[in-house]
Amino acid sequence: MKSHARSIAQTKLLTTTLTCSLITAACGGGGGSSGSAASTEDAQARVIAVAKTTTSTTKYTLVVRAKGVLAGGIGPVMRVLVNGSAVGEAEVKSTTYADYPFTLSAAVAPSSRIDVVFTNDAVVGTEGRDLFVESVLVNGATLKPTDSGVTLDIGSGAAAFDGLNVIPGQSALYWDAALRFKAPASTTTANVRVRAKSTSAAGVGPIMAVRADGTEIGRIEVRSTDYADFAFPLPTSAPTPARIDVVFTNDGSSGTEDRNLYVESVAVGGKTLKPGDTGATIDMGSGAAAWDGVNVIPAQTAILWDAALRLLTTGAAAPAPTPAPAPTPAPTPTPAPTPAPAPAPTPAPAPAPAASSVIIPTSTAVNITSMGAVCDGKTDNSAAIDKAIASAKSKGVAVLIPAGTCAYSRVIKLDGVKLYGSGDTSVLYALNSSNEAIFMYGTGAEVRQVKLSGVKATTRLAAWEATRITLFAAKNFVIDHVTIDGSAAAGIQTADATNNGSITYNTIKDTLADSIHMTDNASYITVANNRIENAGDDGIAVVSYKNDGGMVNNITARNNVVINNKWGRQMSVVGGSKVLYENNWLENNNAGYACIYLAQENPYATYGAHDVIVQRNTLKNCGSGSTGHGAVMVYSDGAEANTNIQLVRNDITQNGQTGIRIFSSLNTGITVDSNKITGANPALSITTPNVTVVNYVSGVVGYVAP
Repeated sequence: MKSHARSIAQTKLLTTTLTCSLITAACGGGGGSSGSAASTEDAQARVIAVAKTTTSTTKYTLVVRAKGVLAGGIGPVMRVLVNGSAVGEAEVKSTTYADYPFTLSAAVAPSSRIDVVFTNDAVVGTEGRDLFVESVLVNGATLKPTDSGVTLDIGSGAAAFDGLNVIPGQSALYWDAALRFKAPASTTTANVRVRAKSTSAAGVGPIMAVRADGTEIGRIEVRSTDYADFAFPLPTSAPTPARIDVVFTNDGSSGTEDRNLYVESVAVGGKTLKPGDTGATIDMGSGAAAWDGVNVIPAQTAILWDAALRLLTTGAAAPAPTPAPAPTPAPTPTPAPTPAPAPAPTPAPAPAPAASSVIIPTSTAVNITSMGAVCDGKTDNSAAIDKAIASAKSKGVAVLIPAGTCAYSRVIKLDGVKLYGSGDTSVLYALNSSNEAIFMYGTGAEVRQVKLSGVKATTRLAAWEATRITLFAAKNFVIDHVTIDGSAAAGIQTADATNNGSITYNTIKDTLADSIHMTDNASYITVANNRIENAGDDGIAVVSYKNDGGMVNNITARNNVVINNKWGRQMSVVGGSKVLYENNWLENNNAGYACIYLAQENPYATYGAHDVIVQRNTLKNCGSGSTGHGAVMVYSDGAEANTNIQLVRNDITQNGQTGIRIFSSLNTGITVDSNKITGANPALSITTPNVTVVNYVSGVVGYVAP
């Protein structure tokens, strides 16, 4: 048996140019070479390749959950066979467990042999390539490497099936080998058939997972641009499920390409279910958030976000979603009448962010004082902070900012490093407003429970170094319970396609530019429970410039309080896709601009705003006659349309300013539904044709304190 400690002489190296027989996505839709057309990775660990896609109308799936250790930049190549016939291959680039679905032309027969084969074991320098398999999902059953009867046959090529070098099954494949499973003996008597189509991005189609009564029965990459049937077997023992969830798991975009899933129908138990059925809903969110019941809208065919389309087979009513059922279009929008107001909760701005529950690992963290820092508000601790960061990174631990005023004069750089304090008593004090920034890079960088203060700037600056926190290609980042007391530029800003992070429970005040600014292809960011005061420009902004080559996308901002803007708008989307602004309190725009601004601006060469939902926000005293803004402003200057904008159940209180203004003939797919508008003159100012307007009648609107 080969040792895990391999030598170069024992191992054949895989060539760096992989052929179509290894990575078929390079030869299929999308073009390119060496698999580059399908190499995009994100938090959903997208499939790198799916081989030999069937042309049959009905498609079945087998899903291998796996991860890899790369060598020479190449991941382990995993080949899947059923009864000795290859059904596909994939290069496993994900270093955390991810699902790799393989498309089959027929369901796997009972007791079939399933082989997961590692084919390109190698050592490159000190890097050893390995494959790890957690499970195989087939016919609704989950098979594990440690199940009884599973074996690992070690060898390359035919030797992986010769039965000579066999050990019990295990997750880790350290050698070329075949992990050999047997499909369950039970047969299937029913299928769930999903009729779906897709739009792809970066050569990757939407991954569609199907759950029956909460249990996943299969998933597949949908590559068909026309509606096709995808079949997922149900085990014999399973009754007809009461609930089917069709889950879109890898929403994303690339340049102008936008990955979306469209579901026409689901057939199960002799019934055909459709998104328009009574009780059907879409629960927006990734992972478990797709069935948490928090962000629910009426069902529709188009699934434009990570979300679960939930369909009921029993006819039982699902929990009533908010907003209300889809509106009836009105050919000519007219200002809403002033109905008798329904009882509504008394909203109030959220208090300062609550105390953090994060436990600071003081026993292992590197305290900057251990590197010579003196937190007296005067001593320049830049060198000590740099040493602490380097030490923490080498040990895989956090940096600790102690109580006191810890001054510094140059940019603090966190490359995947976590920086913690104990709250507002842990102060990082910038001696120079031109170099006050914290730069966050890499994967897993965090800043928690510190106060960022310093010498106050009197002139607005634009440099990254003058922004309090700048994120460069950061992934899986956290900014939490941070107080930002003034900034020469923005409070928090993204760059270089920063993605998959959270900005939560922060207090940001007196920035000279935007308080939170997401731009340059940022994606999958949650901005929640922040309090923003006296912003020098937009409070929370999504901005997409065409020079960046793509749109900011999949941004959720909820439960924020943004008050007393000195300039700009409380919240804006000036170019962006798939943005949700929900349950925010926005009050007093002292410059007379909108509290919510959705726009395309040609002078700044921005994209339009697309697939934006603005719901259940409270807006007070925003806009003015001099700016032409209402509390909400939807605007295009004609270079590009804003599309699919929903303004739903917002509570708007004005002092004679316009309530909602929608301007430009280039806005399309605009819905204004059940917004309560008081004190505005006029309530609605709409020059865009074909806007759908539903007047407010009753029910809860606006912000509710979390």
